[in-house]
Amino acid sequence: MHQTRSISELLNQIRRGEILLPEFQRGYVWNRNQVRSLLHSLYRRHPTGHLLIWSTYKPSLVRGAAPPRDGHTLLLLDGQQRLTTLYVLFAGEAPDFYEGESLFFDLYFNVQTEEFRFWQRSRMQNDPAWIGVHEFLKEGLTGLLERIEELEMERRAVFQSNLARLGRLDKVRDYTYTVDEVSGDEFTVDEVVDIFNRVNSKGTPLTKADLALAHICGLWPEARGELRAFSAKMGERGFGVDLNFLVRCLAGVATGSVLLEGVFLRTPPDELQSAWKRMQPAFEHLASVLRHETFVRGLGDLATNYVLVPATVYLAGQGGRFPSEAIRHRFIRWVHLAGLWTRYSGASETKLQQDVALVTGKDLDPTHELEAAILRERGRTTLEAADLERAGINSAVARLSRVVARSRGARDWFTGIPIFDSATAASQKEERHYIFPGKLLRQHGFDDNARINAVGNRAALGTKPPKDRRNLPPTEYLPEIETLQPGALQAQSIPLNRELWTTENFLAFLAERRRLLAQAMNDFIASWIPDTDPDAIDEQGARRLLAEGENELVEFKSSLRWDRREERVNKALEGTVVKTIAGFLNADGGTLLIGVDDAGLPVGVGTDYGTLKKPDRDGLELHLRQVVERDLGEAAAASFLTVNFHEIDGEDVCQVTVEPSDHPIYVEHPNQALFYVRSGNATKALPVNEAVAYVGRRWGRST
Repeated sequence: MHQTRSISELLNQIRRGEILLPEFQRGYVWNRNQVRSLLHSLYRRHPTGHLLIWSTYKPSLVRGAAPPRDGHTLLLLDGQQRLTTLYVLFAGEAPDFYEGESLFFDLYFNVQTEEFRFWQRSRMQNDPAWIGVHEFLKEGLTGLLERIEELEMERRAVFQSNLARLGRLDKVRDYTYTVDEVSGDEFTVDEVVDIFNRVNSKGTPLTKADLALAHICGLWPEARGELRAFSAKMGERGFGVDLNFLVRCLAGVATGSVLLEGVFLRTPPDELQSAWKRMQPAFEHLASVLRHETFVRGLGDLATNYVLVPATVYLAGQGGRFPSEAIRHRFIRWVHLAGLWTRYSGASETKLQQDVALVTGKDLDPTHELEAAILRERGRTTLEAADLERAGINSAVARLSRVVARSRGARDWFTGIPIFDSATAASQKEERHYIFPGKLLRQHGFDDNARINAVGNRAALGTKPPKDRRNLPPTEYLPEIETLQPGALQAQSIPLNRELWTTENFLAFLAERRRLLAQAMNDFIASWIPDTDPDAIDEQGARRLLAEGENELVEFKSSLRWDRREERVNKALEGTVVKTIAGFLNADGGTLLIGVDDAGLPVGVGTDYGTLKKPDRDGLELHLRQVVERDLGEAAAASFLTVNFHEIDGEDVCQVTVEPSDHPIYVEHPNQALFYVRSGNATKALPVNEAVAYVGRRWGRST
């Protein structure tokens, strides 16, 4: 059925509670440009679409006023964004069914140029031709004329000479819409939701999550309200994820898929509700772990909220808690790695589905495979100084750098107050301070805004610096901080070489600070490697291993592939490294130090660098992993090895930390596969019968 109704009539129906919004509708999402464009079109009497209303005696759950007890309820299916905009402009307030982030009351109209613009003080304050659209539409042309003599002379003259244009704006209220009405109780909620989805796909694009939420609300009318309440609750803790995020998690928990299609659309409402009950405590626990253990204040510290989806889905399947401390630490490590290396930038849905499939599989600890996916995509998981060169304050590395500073006890340089209280997970509002003030740098000829604003030139403070410190060169205020606040500069990776604090050495300062920041972030992420003494992965830990010598858990190799006696590449040496790693994997794990001779003296891997296409640490790590993947399999290379480098006595030493494998590892040779284990400080291959018995004892199976 088709009807024609003016904007005034429609707004009165909303005011009287006759037109309501079904709960499956999403909230108000329009931006300023869309609001301005609508008013411009209405003023010009251009077409702006039609409206779709569902007339039913048996409404589903609605937002706003309660449906009438008798008679039809009119539920708005298409036109919410337009009518909400108009209601706000005419009434000066939101309709009862409003749900959203922002409303716009400050639209203005120029009676001389017929422009619509949002308030700009510099443009409009002294120009009498501008009139507020909301104020004008609320009182109408008649009301304006009744008080026109009260206006300033110039303003009155402008309005009187442009009454035709004001009249045209006033007639917006008489603009009529064609209203298509879906009536008859033979329509089910599912059918109406389908109509809603198809119609709204032509307006402001709906995401898959929008459509999925509409589908959920059709089956389970209270869903939107429950999701919204949970989002508000978590928002008080800094983790107010939006409804789209919650829908993705809900789908992952209910079906093991976040694709929001197929099996998800066939999931019964009782299963959705059951998944929701499991998901809420899972997300709450994850947020608590991040706040209290990893110095994350909230969503603003994460590159994307998507990094929380796999962990939430995993926790929901584990009763809301991590099965062990080791698995919890590995998940923490993965969350930070996934954010740092922007795991979900580009093809995000596909990658998210791959990761959720891993956490809903049979593996109790899927973090090895999750991390392996990052390594396959990025080639490394260790940050380099160059990765920070152009990073701005909202980049992934900048967000992590602030988390790391809190973990290192960072405090305000001028008040001495810690910027984060780990006991309460409370944090000051962080002020992103310029170490070298931009004004000062520009006075000295530095006009590269990317470098001035880069993460290397920013520090997190609890408050704005005192006015007399804000534009000083570092040479004039950093020495005072170093004296009065011992350790405060180191906590934020500030180079202590005072020569770098001069404006002339700004670029050198940035280079050194990038190095220190990268090192601090690498150390922070490495600290979450479970079952490993944190000291064993830093330089001092490596020195301790050198002093203790080789044993069942430690072995030295002077090089990866360079034969020092024959002075050539010898790939057989790679084979001995692989055997050692296999022996550790099949036993209790261990540490391999490459670039150390039999006497425990560091000889470095510099000669190995010279044999690689990329002659540096990255190139060596990549080649090592490729060799291990070739001979031991992808899982071994990606899941159980952690590679770090240390400079010891001027030589680069490569440390390979090996975790025990959760399955037998065989070394593939041309004619056979051999099974290696550690025996004392040596690695040996077991005969077939002994290997079968060992595998049976260790993993409970014979193959």
